[in-house]
Amino acid sequence: MPWWVLLVVAYGSTALCAVRYRRALRVFLDAPVRPRPPDDEFTLYEVAFLSLYEKRVAQVAIAAMILGGRMKVRDKVLTVTDPVPRDAVEADVIKVIGLSPSRRTWRRMGRFGRSRAILAIGNRLGDQGLVRHPGRSRAAERGHNRLVWIQVPCIAMGLTAVGLAGAEGGRTFLIPLAATAVLLAAGWKAASPKVRGHYWFCSTTEEGRAALEAHYARHQPWIPRTNDRLSPQDAELLAAGVRWGSFGGRLGPLSGALNWPDRPHSTATPVNDPPGLGGL
Repeated sequence: MPWWVLLVVAYGSTALCAVRYRRALRVFLDAPVRPRPPDDEFTLYEVAFLSLYEKRVAQVAIAAMILGGRMKVRDKVLTVTDPVPRDAVEADVIKVIGLSPSRRTWRRMGRFGRSRAILAIGNRLGDQGLVRHPGRSRAAERGHNRLVWIQVPCIAMGLTAVGLAGAEGGRTFLIPLAATAVLLAAGWKAASPKVRGHYWFCSTTEEGRAALEAHYARHQPWIPRTNDRLSPQDAELLAAGVRWGSFGGRLGPLSGALNWPDRPHSTATPVNDPPGLGGL
């Protein structure tokens, strides 16, 4: 195979990944914002997402199902007692938790990052400029990772081209060597960490924090609407957990089921975590 063919493939692959990454990054940074109507109140899941993204949404959905009597928690074991979901988020919760009693639920919480229902909530808030758009940021992140990893085989092809050109004799090998160096510099420039920093954290924007504070100021106390008819006490308990991040009262045992256990300082002592009852 002629050495220049390897260079053409390497340059073409890098250029394609760079264009796709830059396009995804431009969509993320320059997408227009559609302001939220002033009379549009936040839902329970939207308040949870503004507080701590997809993890808080999943926690709140589980807490609401417990207060509604459709799930129970005991000794860090979650059990779904009513497997019929009332919305798309609850459907994903039941899918992740499972129908069998689930211990070690804290190990499954990361799966909610792939929940399409929760991502749709984040995308809606991102369209309104209240959070950094999670869907577009993930597309930019995938493009960045693809551009970084494609450089490994491309540099390998460039070095192979150098070897093939060197076998021909003379100074021909200097051409693919210089081309490989340019390719490496161009790929690094296109995947600059400075550019990556724009989307690395999908945090709540200043507008989102202001909207959340205004929401709490309008509703004192805030009584969230759920899929079940909760008592005023349970509704306030749920609202407090959404806002402050910790559950108390009837929801106290939930924190032990959803949070990672404290590991001992010595790695020789295992975590006291017996096998699950149908979970992981």
